[in-house]
Amino acid sequence: MIGVKIRNIQKTFGSQVVLRDISLDIEAGEMIAIVGPSGTGKSVMLKIITGLMSPDSGEVYIGDECMTVLASGARRQHLAERLGVLFQGAALLDSMTLYDNLAFPLRYRGGFSRKEIQRRCFKCLGEVGLIGYENALPGEVSIGIKKRLGIARALITEPDVILFDEPNTGLDPEAGQEIYDLIKHTKKISGCTGIVISHEIPEVFQVCDRVVMLYQGMVEASGSIDEFLGSKSEVVQQFVKGSVEGPIEIQ
Repeated sequence: MIGVKIRNIQKTFGSQVVLRDISLDIEAGEMIAIVGPSGTGKSVMLKIITGLMSPDSGEVYIGDECMTVLASGARRQHLAERLGVLFQGAALLDSMTLYDNLAFPLRYRGGFSRKEIQRRCFKCLGEVGLIGYENALPGEVSIGIKKRLGIARALITEPDVILFDEPNTGLDPEAGQEIYDLIKHTKKISGCTGIVISHEIPEVFQVCDRVVMLYQGMVEASGSIDEFLGSKSEVVQQFVKGSVEGPIEIQ
């Protein structure tokens, strides 16, 4: 298992400062929730951690290796391969079957035999309860099944770190709980380090060891669930209570 270290990350888009000197440590094997209102930089942070976006300044370390300042693109790719991601919309390829969507990362990287790809695919399909769906196309299944396959695809490369971007977006409460149960199961079977990006309070608490709240591009609070709920920050309390009154402007 490895951890993730974020050091002095700054990101702007034009005149808008999205992340302001963010530093954060995620211990090996820890599952944290990064929460906050919409537009506070949560998804931008995820893209920077995964290497999909470069910060204006600062570093991200996967284990002891920095992936934001490495000169070698090949080395950055190697570090990115240690990460698994469940994207907000599952990000499946509509023209491929669920099996081929799952197999795609292994085929793209190369070095895996057909037998090994098949073994891993059916193992991951079994973990998320999708045996029997392998020949279906994404357009033929529900968003909940797509999310399940997204989790399987995050697991298929046996990553050290898994990131979940708003895992319950678009799901009804029952399907959403199934996804949280799968996240807990994923943590149990893999022992991986996990980062869950979410705005769902208190539902996300069931899968995390620690809560980090971003507000106006900065870390507003960080601590255990009890410490977070007991924070004296007016921003935290407004967010927890879902109140329209307070420093957070409702957009």
